[in-house]
Amino acid sequence: MDLQENQVSDAGDECMVGIMVESNSNRDVGIVDDLKAGGDLGFSGVLDLEPRNGIDFESNDAAYLFYQEYAKSMGFTTSIKNSRRSKKTKEFIDAKFACSRYGVTPESESGSSSRRSSVKKTDCKASMHVKRRADGKWIIHEFIKDHNHELLPALAYHFRIQRNVKLAEKNNIDILHAVSERTRKMYVEMSRQSGGYKNIGPLLQNDDNNHVDKGRYLALEEGDSQVLLEYFKRIKKENPKFFYAIDLNEEQRLRNLFWVDAKSRDDYLSFSDVVSFDTTYVKFNDKLPLALFIGVNHHSQPMLLGCALVADESNETFVWLIKTWLRAMGGRAPNVILTDQDKFLMAAVSELLPNTRHCFALWHVLEKIPEYFSHVMKRHENFLQKFNKCIFRSWTDDEFDMRWWKMVSQFGLENDEWLLWLHEHRQKWVPTFMSDVFLAGMSTSQRSESVNAFFDKYVHKKITLKEFLRQYGAILQNRYEDESVADFDTCHKQPALKSPSPWEKQMATTYTHTIFKKFQVEVLGVVACHPRKEKEDENMETFRVQDCEKDDYFLVTWSKSKSELCCFCRMFEYKGFLCRHALMILQMCGFASIPPRYILKRWTKDAKSGVMAGEGADQIQTRVQRYNDLCSRAIELSEEGCVSEENYSIVLRTLVETLKNCVDLNN
Repeated sequence: MDLQENQVSDAGDECMVGIMVESNSNRDVGIVDDLKAGGDLGFSGVLDLEPRNGIDFESNDAAYLFYQEYAKSMGFTTSIKNSRRSKKTKEFIDAKFACSRYGVTPESESGSSSRRSSVKKTDCKASMHVKRRADGKWIIHEFIKDHNHELLPALAYHFRIQRNVKLAEKNNIDILHAVSERTRKMYVEMSRQSGGYKNIGPLLQNDDNNHVDKGRYLALEEGDSQVLLEYFKRIKKENPKFFYAIDLNEEQRLRNLFWVDAKSRDDYLSFSDVVSFDTTYVKFNDKLPLALFIGVNHHSQPMLLGCALVADESNETFVWLIKTWLRAMGGRAPNVILTDQDKFLMAAVSELLPNTRHCFALWHVLEKIPEYFSHVMKRHENFLQKFNKCIFRSWTDDEFDMRWWKMVSQFGLENDEWLLWLHEHRQKWVPTFMSDVFLAGMSTSQRSESVNAFFDKYVHKKITLKEFLRQYGAILQNRYEDESVADFDTCHKQPALKSPSPWEKQMATTYTHTIFKKFQVEVLGVVACHPRKEKEDENMETFRVQDCEKDDYFLVTWSKSKSELCCFCRMFEYKGFLCRHALMILQMCGFASIPPRYILKRWTKDAKSGVMAGEGADQIQTRVQRYNDLCSRAIELSEEGCVSEENYSIVLRTLVETLKNCVDLNN
């Protein structure tokens, strides 16, 4: 078997398209089933997306679906403004559908949390009024076409692409009416590829008691290794930035395997601050010994930064894997890496990532407590309460040590080796010792809340690699679509403000929507905080902030000379935005805006600015990527070209000439 390691240079950018729109009504839920299934829209006549008075429909729902499709083609979103029932039959007889910017927002509701839509109202009159005839059909009674605001051509494009690709994936049929035959074939092929990972199924032989056997290997079924290699070669041919590497044992048998897709490598350029390395699946699944490198993007969504199949958890394996991952990521080490407490892994991290802060995932430590101390918990019901108080309610290093040793003495654990080991490495996991470490919200107290749960819904104890790879592409595609939707919402929608706070207004235009909503909770929580100055010296003030909502108190320090805040709840260190307790002190100090030092770029709309790859057609590697890139650029060109007759003539002349050159080149 000729398996060789592959290393590539940085090049390329990956563009995924996936847009979703929030409706102002739940009535459209389920209405689009017929459309998605390839059926008609339930109205008579030729499919002409522009409404006209007199067009009839089989139902009210079909009429609304028609208006939605028209809206998508034009670049605006819709809502159901009102509907009317018959007093006798109680059936709907009248309905009005409108642009989502129809009407105005009353001043009394401008900042209310009860607002059902974050779309800004402009008193737009664009609408479609339908009525029910005596024969049961619905007819367009009045159609108002003109809007008083700009439409979004880019939005219309994204809707068309999303709808067409989804239909192609679902039915594998030719329904891309607006594009050429070559483009339709390309998208259908793309849908096949995203779910076509077949016939790759190694079974792993693993012995958890043996960490150093150099003869260990992944036992593949006959022919699987070749299929696996061909799969990686095919993906790499489509996109040279796809990276894979293999590790052979002394008998030249496959021992470890690593791969990472192109988009993940590009994402790491923007979000290399915190990475989690998870080997949970290696421990509980002998058929899928999967190790994962995971990060989070600016929407706090998990990012897969690399996958590996490993034959064991030896130091040799971890050294090879981390070296390989670093090479794939251009040699850039993360600021922080989160792992479990494996000693071989600790040694590998210490050797290869000397400047990276190594921390233990808090959930991984806590989930072992009931297992290791079940005998203590049976005798002492308050053991877990004391342990948690020691970890989460110790505000200083000295306070932690005092509570720790008191707990050890109280429960007779002076000779417990694991507990002593945990204390020795307390700087890696105890919150009070990690006040200088930013974790991007990745070190939570439960695995279900952590990004490590990336594949939990797909990976179970009996899953084989063949089954996993069959859905691997779909998993990544779903993640990329989620990111595209979040990007779109952040760029084109305004989050609803819920208070008159200047901080809320400031960060609504700065943070991504997901992070803003988390920060918004803290802004609203300020009213439940009551500060009291504990002490003061020349350089430092210390406040005790009573949090009535959490029924607890927190200490906050304010450095006068450095203008620095520090709350002992550690929210800024763990999650990257200020907590309500710190905001309370900012308010006392007269700050009308959040100081720049407390606004992390990685949570902002500009998180990827300045570091994204992919500028220039020579870096767009696959056909689908090139198509998406050109469409995006064409939209921008169209928006500039329609400004004046002169611009239009220049663009049209250039397009005609360019199209002729491309056709000649292709022929």
